[in-house]
Amino acid sequence: MAKQISFGTPVNDAERWAFAMLADELPDNYILLTNVEIPTKSGQAMEVDALVIGEWGVYVVDVKGYIGRLDAGLHAWSLDGRQVDNSLAKANYVARVLAGNVKHKIPVGVYAPWCQGMVFVTGRKGEEIELEKQQGSLSIYTPSQIVAALTKEWGLTAPRKHQVTDKQKQMVLETIGQVALVEQRNNKIQDFVKLKCLFIQSGLEVWQAEYSPGGWTAPWLLKVLVPTQFENSDESLQYELRLRDEFKRLQTLAGCSGVPQCAPLIQDGEQLVLPIRMPRGVPLDVLEHEQLTTYQLLEILRRAVSGLQQIHRRGVTVGGWQSNCLFVSDLGDVEFIDIKDNLNASQDIAAFAASFLSLAEQTRQPRIYQWFRQAASGSNTDLDMIRCDIAALIDNGVCDTLPERIEIASGAIIDHHYQLEQFIAATEHSQFWRARHLQGNYPCGVSIYAKVETDWLMLSSLYRSLSKLYHPHVEQVLNFGQLPQSDELFISRAWERGVSLDELSDIQLGQPATWFTQLLSALQYLHQMDIYHGAICPKNIICSDDKAVLVNFGIGLDIATSHYARRYADPQLWAAEGEAEKDLYGLVASFIATLTPVKLQGDGGQAGIIKALHAFDREWFGEKTFDTCLKVLNFEFDVGQGVNYLEAFDASDLLE
Repeated sequence: MAKQISFGTPVNDAERWAFAMLADELPDNYILLTNVEIPTKSGQAMEVDALVIGEWGVYVVDVKGYIGRLDAGLHAWSLDGRQVDNSLAKANYVARVLAGNVKHKIPVGVYAPWCQGMVFVTGRKGEEIELEKQQGSLSIYTPSQIVAALTKEWGLTAPRKHQVTDKQKQMVLETIGQVALVEQRNNKIQDFVKLKCLFIQSGLEVWQAEYSPGGWTAPWLLKVLVPTQFENSDESLQYELRLRDEFKRLQTLAGCSGVPQCAPLIQDGEQLVLPIRMPRGVPLDVLEHEQLTTYQLLEILRRAVSGLQQIHRRGVTVGGWQSNCLFVSDLGDVEFIDIKDNLNASQDIAAFAASFLSLAEQTRQPRIYQWFRQAASGSNTDLDMIRCDIAALIDNGVCDTLPERIEIASGAIIDHHYQLEQFIAATEHSQFWRARHLQGNYPCGVSIYAKVETDWLMLSSLYRSLSKLYHPHVEQVLNFGQLPQSDELFISRAWERGVSLDELSDIQLGQPATWFTQLLSALQYLHQMDIYHGAICPKNIICSDDKAVLVNFGIGLDIATSHYARRYADPQLWAAEGEAEKDLYGLVASFIATLTPVKLQGDGGQAGIIKALHAFDREWFGEKTFDTCLKVLNFEFDVGQGVNYLEAFDASDLLE
């Protein structure tokens, strides 16, 4: 592509098309001056359509938009039988004038470049033209030969052929005069100065520019639309509508983080310009994210999610997710510079997650990179979830991976917040500890799980479910994460004061009914949201004077097959029953086992618990409550949609 400097405005479509063609097809080291004036000794100036400073010579090109059959001779021309001007004679005359001017500028010992005239007959944009030259050496060419004539040695009419040196080119430019000023003028659009062309195709150009209204400057991008450079008016109109739509989108998104600012459209009659502030930072594909800390990675992800959320809330999607269109600053700001609004929200989130997945995995935080993996596959579109998780990790003081693995023992500190104090229970793949929150100085519970990949989906789902709900009779989940240099996960929980149901030394009249009713209401709430405990037994029910709480969610079937739960729910029975039925069975069996002598329970299995139930007085127990408990123990209680547990157990009046 030649360097084009426009001194004036093309006077017709033929010139516009010819200049565009020459600029596109001539080599990079060529200079194309259009609509330039050549000074004469008398002080007058002769306008030249195009002046090409090339490898073999300097060409004065006269552009003619003739359509039809042109018969060109040395002295006279005719177009379809009609006499027309001999343009080559004029071009040759101007070339001689230019050559004389250059000779006066050139110092002694330096040769002047060869200057010659040339005629470019365009036809109708390269078609509908037929040329017949009476002499083959005449410098008259159609679009099929013009570029070759300007770039090849055979196009010269000089008796001796020498290549034009850089110094000779400079002398020609000095002879023309004010070339640098004209170039500067051409590169200025209002207060924006074009610096570097980043993209050019047909009539669409993207320039790196500088905004300099006074004593300060700021970097900008200019999207320039030149209608005359397109093949036809329909294509030009299509691109113009796209540019106007982009301006409307950026105006709609003004104030959103992640969206670059834009200035009003500039239309000066020849071009349409959309100025966009240059994004800060570097593109995502060249970001050296391996050097970033976990905090920095999380901050980048947080700002990216927040920006995407704000864009979606205004009814727009990004669409342009190429890594070179995503910019990250030193402070972690993320900007999207190609907002197309061509996807739906779910597709946009999936594309976003795929673009930032490598950064998420580098954080080594399971709940972060697992969300990005799921979202990239289209199975998770909850931006609120990941934004809250990232913010929580930052606020809770998540640090980079420690150099040493944590040994799970009394005194160990988990996630820089929880110091283990007392071992409570364990299974093959999990442990439960009483711990203390170091900063808050309050007791809490910490469950630790081995085999991250095996248990991840279950534990992640459980944590997210429990962290978003509150019920006074369900333990409160505090945090979730992965231990450093390990495949072990942890979940921290609020510590419930009291003792487990099987450790109660003194039970007051009415307390069991109150506790049982509270836990029924908790199960009703959990089951309505498809959350199940999976291992209800006396060890997982913590009681105080007037309150009972379900604890130890997540150990699940580990506990169900341990010595605690085996007495209250045979795993073989559980395998054939639904999740809700299992929880109800565990709740009923736990209270019956606690309130009856061990000798009535046999081995603590289903038959023993049913036998213990029959030891109660039906009237004292309540006929309806007794019958429902018996159905639950026999797995005859059908937990269908709309079933009210409190009504089924005749316990509605007991709930405060």
